Amino acid sequence: MNTKHLKARILDLALQGKLVENSRIPNDLNSRIPSDFNPPFKIPNSWAWVKLGDICEIIRGGSPRPIKEFLTTKNNGLNWIKISDSDIGGKYIISAKEKIIKEGLSKTRFIKSGSLLLTNSMSFGRPYILKIDGCIHDGWLVLNNFEKFAYINFLYFLISSDFIQKSFRFSASGSTVNNLTTDKVKTTYIPLPPKDEQERIVKKIDELFSQIDILETSKQNLLKNIKHTKARILDLALQGKLVENSRIPNDLNSRIPSDFNPPFEIPNSWAWVKLGDICEISSGGTPSRNEAEFWENGTIPWLKIADIKDDYVNSSSEFITQKGLENSSAKIFKKGTLLFTIFATLGEVAILNIDASTNQAIVGLTPKKDNYITKFIFFALKNIKNSVNLIGRGATQKNINQTILKNFYIPLPPLDEQERIVKKIDELFEILEIIENSL
Repeated sequence: MNTKHLKARILDLALQGKLVENSRIPNDLNSRIPSDFNPPFKIPNSWAWVKLGDICEIIRGGSPRPIKEFLTTKNNGLNWIKISDSDIGGKYIISAKEKIIKEGLSKTRFIKSGSLLLTNSMSFGRPYILKIDGCIHDGWLVLNNFEKFAYINFLYFLISSDFIQKSFRFSASGSTVNNLTTDKVKTTYIPLPPKDEQERIVKKIDELFSQIDILETSKQNLLKNIKHTKARILDLALQGKLVENSRIPNDLNSRIPSDFNPPFEIPNSWAWVKLGDICEISSGGTPSRNEAEFWENGTIPWLKIADIKDDYVNSSSEFITQKGLENSSAKIFKKGTLLFTIFATLGEVAILNIDASTNQAIVGLTPKKDNYITKFIFFALKNIKNSVNLIGRGATQKNINQTILKNFYIPLPPLDEQERIVKKIDELFEILEIIENSL
């Protein structure tokens, strides 16, 4: 469920007169459809198409310059309201980080709490209701004297709608820096219902948005629970508590190495093993960027950490040539190889679905024997990500080397139990992902 789209749809219905019962008292404006305007959709007979400039005064703010000479930290300073004082998607501006001295008043615009503001440059067209008195710079427009025709909350929702936002973007396009001039806003057409209906529309939008916000909170909580559930499933799997344990002991010599203090108990048929004892581990490399022949028209996929985004890697964003491969420490890892990141972004793990090379921040792990299942080791590596991050070294960026990774212990069950564990994890994760994708 996309709650952002749901809110947008509610505003669309509101602007078309389809959200609440329509007023029987016609709008007191002279013309419902101006002769020079082709309406994009039908509105109720009691509504009117009007230009914003016909129902309110629209004025631009101003900036005393150089602004540094007018800033003050004194309590008697005037609030200096900047776009950075607003939150994208928010409704109100409740505070200002900076103040200016009263001498700057002649070169700016002082407005009262309760005014309707509109951004007019860069991230233009965002409306806000002001909850403090203060001065606005020339990146703001203020809408005044609309009370005869409209309620402020109705205008806020109206301007927030996709219809008006698209109108603003169309009006602002064409210049080097897209911006909304006062004239462009004044000539924007809006559908305007009678004030009694505006009141009902605002009340209904508030009710519906409140319910959607509850749904969004529930959605986010559920997503967190799904993430925690997946982590818990992996915990249980690697402690031998997810499926019935095998009666056939692991064929490794020692279940608990003498130099290792296990973090939790495992079944008697399992063994604690070093990754380097069960996997071949090697890292990739980067051909010189100064040699064009190592990169131009390359056909060998070359992976970076940014390419390790999902459980399986199916493509790369860059390619190297055979010469690039031969003249660097890069190597081709075969399809089915486990990939593990050891630099900067530590502990990301994926399975290769293609033959590919990698840079030195990624190592490839290949099981040494057929009785070690790649997918099980994949889940084990996912589960140790936090532990790997704890031992990551480096002042600026965390990293580990191959030696550290090779000496990392994981719990290993017999082959038949590895198979059952992988199957069960896949089944449970599939259910959780169906739930996640339905939200």
